[in-house]
Amino acid sequence: MDGEPTIDATASVGRVDRGVGPGRVGIIDVGSNSIRLVVYERASRAPLPVFNEKVLCGLARGLDATGRLNPQGVEMALANIDRFATLAHNMKVTSLDLLATAAVRDASDGPAFMRQLATRPGIKAHIVSGQDEARFSGYGVICGMPEANGVMGDLGGGSLELVALGRGNIGTSTTLPIGPLRLMSSGKGDPRKTVIEAIENVGWLREQTGKTFYAVGGAWRSFARLHMEQAGYPLHIIHQYDIPAEDARGLARLIAVQSAKSLEKMPGVSRRRVDTLPLACLALDRLLAALKPRNVVFSAFGLREGFYYQRLSETERGRHPLIAFAEEQGADWRRFDLAPSEIFDWLTPLFAGETEAERILRIAACHLSDISWNDHPDYRAEQASVRVLHLPAPGMSHRDRAILAMTMAYRYKSDPKTGMLETATRLSDNKGRTFARRLGACLRLAYNLSGGAPGLLPRVQLRRDERELWLVVPTELKRSLGEVTARRLESAAEAFDLKAVIAPNWDG
Repeated sequence: MDGEPTIDATASVGRVDRGVGPGRVGIIDVGSNSIRLVVYERASRAPLPVFNEKVLCGLARGLDATGRLNPQGVEMALANIDRFATLAHNMKVTSLDLLATAAVRDASDGPAFMRQLATRPGIKAHIVSGQDEARFSGYGVICGMPEANGVMGDLGGGSLELVALGRGNIGTSTTLPIGPLRLMSSGKGDPRKTVIEAIENVGWLREQTGKTFYAVGGAWRSFARLHMEQAGYPLHIIHQYDIPAEDARGLARLIAVQSAKSLEKMPGVSRRRVDTLPLACLALDRLLAALKPRNVVFSAFGLREGFYYQRLSETERGRHPLIAFAEEQGADWRRFDLAPSEIFDWLTPLFAGETEAERILRIAACHLSDISWNDHPDYRAEQASVRVLHLPAPGMSHRDRAILAMTMAYRYKSDPKTGMLETATRLSDNKGRTFARRLGACLRLAYNLSGGAPGLLPRVQLRRDERELWLVVPTELKRSLGEVTARRLESAAEAFDLKAVIAPNWDG
């Protein structure tokens, strides 16, 4: 069960090729409850959606009772798939894949549905097996969080996929036909009992206790939003929202016993989820009871991102997603020829002893450090901070987001107002805030000293010892310094609690 994922398809549908070409790529995700078109700027280590639209069709409604797809849902799905194909063509998508999951693969008329899709030009249609659905979703979590270690659960309208994750690898996986939409329309037995028994029968879950549970899927994203609302959380970004397992269980058990009428009155609950949310929360509670994880982390990356991730080259997979995002997007924000790598190398002597997480943030900061050059000078620090805090970037926790946002504020202003950093301050800690202030002040110095031109920074060294921060300037370059440079050196030194020194040689 540890090989590369494959696609199970009907006889009339070709198999997926390894690799993906340049240009925009799109996926039509045909789920049990909804179909969705997502178009990415390119298939990369940090896929960036440029278009995302969902239509609720309810293909799985009544599936367990009739064995067939919902006829009204089929009609709606086919019409919207045609529309999605037209939109993708207009957006110059070079590759458009359609992934049909639980409802289509389990329905007796699923093959007939797929044969209709096979006649649509420009669409590569695939039925995804339960095992591969679990694997793709697991790869999606790894795509967004490369250090993921624990168990992923992806709850859709028709099924629940479970897969063990370990430091970039996929382990044991299981798919269960217990999607809330499917169970509620089956007319067979007690849906709650079905959920409980199905999860209890997955024996390998007991071997994964004490780690992290990664939650994927619309119902659990809705749960995360509800938790944010209840907790007064200041940042409404689902990806890598991290909460203690006991907190998650407490709210899940409460929601699991609520009626639809009660949920409608609860702030933060989506009206489209009031019918299915209690069953989704029951499933979450039972999984957490079996796994006894330390925490629950929600992932916005899943099946679609994993589908592309497993087709990337080994070299591309090996890139860190935050660095990949910063490299690709930062290139569009830069106005100067000064390379981020030159800034990074110049600053490295000051950050000896940094952690690997800090090193990654420093690389990303160097790539994003010119993000607000074209904003009004009075608002650059604020705009840069807010923009970075809300970036659609994978590979960073909410604490990391806060640190990176504060770094950008200090990069543009030596003393940003407290209110500007309120959210970032709440999400970080003293160590992170100190790192952000130091890095931001040093970036501010680098741009003033170099004027954005390459080649000067390597000739002017930054060094520090226990008492002083040195700017080592050769005699022939002394005229390159000005009053502003001296002030920014002072700010950088203060951030390290050191005294600033400018000299032609370093005594350390």
